[in-house]
Amino acid sequence: ALMFDYANLDRPIVIHADDWGAYAASRGAYFDITADAPGHVSRSYRELAWLFASGTWQDEESLRARQGFRRRFCEFDDGLAAERVVRTLMLGEPMPGSAAATVPAPASARSLLDAH
Repeated sequence: ALMFDYANLDRPIVIHADDWGAYAASRGAYFDITADAPGHVSRSYRELAWLFASGTWQDEESLRARQGFRRRFCEFDDGLAAERVVRTLMLGEPMPGSAAATVPAPASARSLLDAH
């Protein structure tokens, strides 16, 4: 979860996945983070050290990966959710119109079944 929150800051991210196979097998995963990473992926401490020492961790490839990751996972995160909660629930202010426009519409059960 931290990775998704950090991705909203649009800063370089390096995934160190030296035990990805074992982790995914024992804990499960929703997707393969090594295939859809928000930046470079290292599989050994040597590779991790090289990514940082060479500056590769913040190159154009890292930027493109992060942009794709953010398009996929951060579309509805604008950084203002906590402020909206406080203003709406604690201060009694109306929900801003722009936030409601970004909330996805609920799908009917029938449309979900037809999609698969």
